[in-house]
Amino acid sequence: MRIPKKYKIDTSGKSQAIFLNKNNNFFNKTHLSFLKKYYTKQKKEIRICLHQSKKSNLQVMVNLIILKKKYQIHYHNYSSEYYLPLNGKIRLVKFNSKNIYKEHIDVDGKKNLIGKIIRGEKHVAIPKGKFCIYLEFRSGSFNQHKNIFMKKFVSSKQYLKKK
Repeated sequence: MRIPKKYKIDTSGKSQAIFLNKNNNFFNKTHLSFLKKYYTKQKKEIRICLHQSKKSNLQVMVNLIILKKKYQIHYHNYSSEYYLPLNGKIRLVKFNSKNIYKEHIDVDGKKNLIGKIIRGEKHVAIPKGKFCIYLEFRSGSFNQHKNIFMKKFVSSKQYLKKK
């Protein structure tokens, strides 16, 4: 699926990022439809960045994540993260300092509207369906809050079975 030329594309992260142009200060149903079509055709993760650049002090993204067999535990040194589902549900699985399961929260946009991962908290985010589209925001520039990945991968099946 081709991405319109009017958008800036960044492929330096784990998923492809689309930066909207400076005059586009909103995210609407057209953008949401684009993400769903992208998933249908590509089966890949992608995000639309509502901030202007990697240097912005507030990072605001609409992410599309897909269900995979395994996820890599990670954390962020400089910022907490907030998750607000726009389409689908997401499970935030938290781990202790030894990468052992601690707890999880299901963020469904109904009962639990927004999920939060605290700075330094090891976690994975798993969609509860084939994919989930959610709004994510955190403070600090991209370079400041790089993900710190553990060597441990966890099975999505294992953590989606937990009640």
